Amino acid sequence: MVRRVTAYWKTARNETLAGAFILILATAVDLLQPWPIKWLVDYVFGNQTPPAWLVSLWPAFGARDMAGGIAAVCLSILALALIQRAGVMGGNFFLLRAGARIVQQLRCHAFDQLHRLSVAYHDRTKVGDSLYRVAYDAHAAQTLLNGALVPIATGSLVLIGAVAVMLQINALLTVVTLAVTPLFYVIIRSFGGRINEQSRRYHEHESALVSSVQESLSSIRAIQAFTLEPETRQRFVEQSERSLHASQRMTRTQLAYAACAGLTVSVGTAAVVWVASHQVMQGRMSVGDILVFLAYLGMLYQPMNTFSQSASVIESARAQLRRVFEIVDAIPDITDRPGAKDLPVVRGVVEFRDVSFHYSPDQPVLCGINLKVEPGQVVAIVGRTGAGKTTMASLLLRFYDPTIGAVLFDGHDFRDLRLAFLRRQVSVVLQDPILFATTIGDNIAYGRPGATPDQIQEAARRAQADEFIRVLPQGYDTMLGERGVNLSGGQRQRLSIARAFLKDAPILILDEPTSALDSQTEQALMACWRELMRGRTTFIIAHRLSTVRHADQIVVLDQGCIVERGSHEELIQQKTRYAEMYRTQWADPDPQVALGAPCQPSKVL
Repeated sequence: MVRRVTAYWKTARNETLAGAFILILATAVDLLQPWPIKWLVDYVFGNQTPPAWLVSLWPAFGARDMAGGIAAVCLSILALALIQRAGVMGGNFFLLRAGARIVQQLRCHAFDQLHRLSVAYHDRTKVGDSLYRVAYDAHAAQTLLNGALVPIATGSLVLIGAVAVMLQINALLTVVTLAVTPLFYVIIRSFGGRINEQSRRYHEHESALVSSVQESLSSIRAIQAFTLEPETRQRFVEQSERSLHASQRMTRTQLAYAACAGLTVSVGTAAVVWVASHQVMQGRMSVGDILVFLAYLGMLYQPMNTFSQSASVIESARAQLRRVFEIVDAIPDITDRPGAKDLPVVRGVVEFRDVSFHYSPDQPVLCGINLKVEPGQVVAIVGRTGAGKTTMASLLLRFYDPTIGAVLFDGHDFRDLRLAFLRRQVSVVLQDPILFATTIGDNIAYGRPGATPDQIQEAARRAQADEFIRVLPQGYDTMLGERGVNLSGGQRQRLSIARAFLKDAPILILDEPTSALDSQTEQALMACWRELMRGRTTFIIAHRLSTVRHADQIVVLDQGCIVERGSHEELIQQKTRYAEMYRTQWADPDPQVALGAPCQPSKVL
């Protein structure tokens, strides 16, 4: 896992190297800090003779007597501390920047991968879970760098330097000090696996909690309409409690881990003090020597304690990063084949050839579909709920590939065409238009990124949306709420139609475009749809049959099979399922509510 994260360090190499270099200098200065204490105890207060090199430096500090010596020592302590702290601050500044850049790169990689993964992946994955992994779990990359790897690296330098100095001071005490180090390894091995597993479970519960909030907020209208607040709150509380219990279990383990590491440090310190006291009493060490040694002992055990804490951080970060890399490593179901191509000339012929599809082996959806649509033809696909209508639309967008058979575009298997090229040839108008929390102009421009303002406005005029847009305070620069909640259903649908006009694709899918509209709004928009369909190969997915009467061909699906096909007149005159469905919906159909009806005056709907 660490190796995978280091691959992202290439984008932050300069910050990492600068931070590491400064911290190395700060570590070297840190190793000098105990010595002024020895000078104070042995040479100022004690009766030992200082070395000649130290005596030669004292005049620089104005040290000519004991008071001057004390001042020199204090200035040395202060200078070393200032240099060391400045180095730590500077080094950490660069490393924090490096960590933030790594997180950004990892998040972008995961975000891009989520958009490459097929609809099938998102069908089986909760939005909140993906959100948590990208927004929160990815931050573990910075935690791993700044909370574990950097402390381990700097701690290793301190450890090596401290051991080298301690061996020079007293080899016996150094051996006693190092005797307890195997205990740290035992502690890490004992607790590491448990911390990793408990951290993984905790973040899974946190992810589920975020999913719960996301689902409830996206369904807030239904919750309030049906007064489901108590039930929704109860589910949230239950999930929150599961997350709390997981957090408490992880915290208990981490505290026990820290306690064992701290106890090991105390055992080592006590052993060193015991042996050092006898060394002083026997005249083998000065008081200054033991003070310096104890200072280096703290430097030695502090990295060891840091190593044990960093091991806990690493296990927790590994659990989180594993969740992120599950996204990064996911293999898209729908990808370009080797040698996939674009077509130089597009006609717009679409054919379903012996197409069968199932989401799982025991869940067949389409069975042996054969359908050919010529350029500019309008085909309506009707049937009861669950008949497979929307699945056919999904195959046209290559959200899925057929289990058996093939979908052809101008005689070429969809799978032999580049995915980006194929989807550029298809426009979609949904029953619930997808609008984003940005300006109206930007929402229309999603049909053709980079479109000019004139092109956007022309598309809006063709969709009869220009009039209501210009009435708004900021016109095309008006910000929309999430999913366009500050617009009416008719206005949202007009923006969706404008987006399709702007894209100007040869294939058009109208997926239940009127099911969320009242009859008056449907009638006003019908001429816009008729204009949009002109010259395009069009598929209309419909429950409400008012939109399909003028289709060139009507296909009736039942349990995934085509059971009837023909024009409206042909089917209505026979005892067909279509005729039964039509009579049920339109015993006295309004001829104005049909494709091809006269254009209605533009109005704000």
